[in-house]
Amino acid sequence: MLPFLLLASCSYKEETREIGHKGKARINPFLAAERFLAEYDFEIESKSGWPDLEDEVSLVIIPASAISARGYTDDLDQWANYQGGHVVVLLSYGESYLSDWGISDFSGLDEADDLADPFTEWMGELGVEFEFDAGEDNDPLTVEKLDFLGEEFEVFMEAKVCPLDVDDEAVMIRSVEHGEGRVTVIADARPFRNRWIGDYDHAALLLALEDAAPYEGTTAFVRNVSLSFFGLLWGRAWPAVIALILLVIFWLWKSLPRFGPLDSQESTAQARAYDHHLEALGDFHWRLDHAEGLLRPLRDALIERAQRLALTSGHREGDVFQLIAERSGISRERAERAMTFEKSKDAGTFTRLVADLQTIHLSIP
Repeated sequence: MLPFLLLASCSYKEETREIGHKGKARINPFLAAERFLAEYDFEIESKSGWPDLEDEVSLVIIPASAISARGYTDDLDQWANYQGGHVVVLLSYGESYLSDWGISDFSGLDEADDLADPFTEWMGELGVEFEFDAGEDNDPLTVEKLDFLGEEFEVFMEAKVCPLDVDDEAVMIRSVEHGEGRVTVIADARPFRNRWIGDYDHAALLLALEDAAPYEGTTAFVRNVSLSFFGLLWGRAWPAVIALILLVIFWLWKSLPRFGPLDSQESTAQARAYDHHLEALGDFHWRLDHAEGLLRPLRDALIERAQRLALTSGHREGDVFQLIAERSGISRERAERAMTFEKSKDAGTFTRLVADLQTIHLSIP
C-alpha cells in the first residue's frame, strides 16, 4: 500500500530543449546561406575538399583553419591576384563540424597559435595584421554596426582575434584589394551560419560580399580542408585516445611472445630424449604406410646379399628363400613372408616380421 501512496504523490514536468537542425542543415552550417544566394541566381559549390580554382569560381568562402599550408596560401594568392577572385576568410566559427547549438559561450580563436603560420605570413604580405585578446576585461570585442565598402550593416559579431584596419584599430571585417581580386577577412562567421543568417542584416552582408567579387561566377563554400577524422578525434577526445594507446601497449607487452627463450629458466627435464624422437618418428611412418617405406630398402639389400651367397656357394639355380631359411634357422615360409609381405595389419605382425628380418640380416654375410 505504501508504494501506491508514494507514487500518487509524484509529479512530473515536461521540458522542451532545442537541439538544432536535422538532415543536411546539421552537416552543412552554411546551407541556408547557399540557398539564399541561389535565390539570387548565384551558382553555388559546396565541398569538403580544396576548390578547383581553375573553374569559373569568383568567390571562395573558407575558414582560416583550412589555410594551414604554404601551398594553400600560394593558390589563393595567385588566384586572387591574377584571376580576379574574391577570397573571404572566416577566422572563428567557420568550421562545419561545429554545432550552432553547441556554441553556448565564446569559444572562438583565443591565441596567435590558433592561426597557422603560413596563413599569418600571407596576411602580413597583404598588409593585414591581427590583434589578439581584443576587447576589455578578457571579454571578446562585440559590434552591432559594421561598415563594409561604404555600406553600413546591422550585425552581431564578437571575437577575441580581429584584423586591424589602416589605423591599427581592431575591426570585425577587413577587405583589401589584391591585384585583380580582393581578400576579405571576417573575425566572426556566425552571422552566415544557419542559426543566425536570418537575423539583423546578416543576409544583406553576405550578398554584399558576393557583389564585391570583381567578376561573376561560382561561389565556393569550403569546409574542413585541413581537419581530418584523426585530427577531430584528437582535438575532442585526446584523453580517451591516450588511454586506448596505453591499453594497446600493455596488451601487446602481455600477449606477444618473447624474442628468445629464457635459457636460465629452462630445465633439462623439458628437453625431449632420443627415444622420444624415435618413438615420434616411428609413429609417423606407421601412420604413413605401416612402415613399408622403412622395410623395403632392408629387404632389397638382403635379397642382394642372399643372391651373392648363392653364387659363391654353388646354389645359383636353387631356391633363394630356402637358402635364407637354412642360413638363419627359420622355416622357409617365415623367410619368404619376412622378405615379401607388403603391409602389416597390426603391430604384433609387424614386430614378428622385423624380428625375422633381423635374424636374416645377422645370418647372411
